[in-house]
Amino acid sequence: MGADHSRRVLTIDNEEDINVIKVSKSVVQRLTQKTSDTESGKEVRSSTLTESVVKKDVLPLPSQTGDIPVPSGYPVYYYPQLTLTALEIQQQKEQELLTQDQYWQKRLENLEKNHLKINRIIDEEYKKAVDELYVNSDKKQVNIHDTVQPCLETTDKVLKCYQDHPKEILKCSNLVEEFSNCVDQRRARLIAARC
Repeated sequence: MGADHSRRVLTIDNEEDINVIKVSKSVVQRLTQKTSDTESGKEVRSSTLTESVVKKDVLPLPSQTGDIPVPSGYPVYYYPQLTLTALEIQQQKEQELLTQDQYWQKRLENLEKNHLKINRIIDEEYKKAVDELYVNSDKKQVNIHDTVQPCLETTDKVLKCYQDHPKEILKCSNLVEEFSNCVDQRRARLIAARC
């Protein structure tokens, strides 16, 4: 009972004009009394000060943006850059997008350069291999049609598995791994034979 504060709910039904709010006389008196109290408080405080201190009234700054002038009884606060305009925000976003575009453009150019380097190296290696094949052709004749395809048995197993399970290719992963190991072993044997 004492721990919880009860909330008051006030509902005002305005049966008359839609855009008119009526205020009672007591509210008007309280509002006018507050303004007169603040003015009299200023007078009391200013009278206690020495005569050499000049009383400065807070004056509103000249309206540059067409603001409504504020009465002299209220303090005026001036915020030189309170909000950004929509144009400034749009310009900032466009600048951010431009810097992001430039960044990704540079990254793309670097990737293209790297791919060109890799392609050039691969072409050089291919040409070396072809030259090596033709240089060694005098010693040993290699006929591509007579060579046996490595790991033919595992190749057939993988193809059959893919045909049996066309939409479930993960079931063939063990066979694919077996085929890959077979090819790696064959390659290692060929390299060892060359050395």
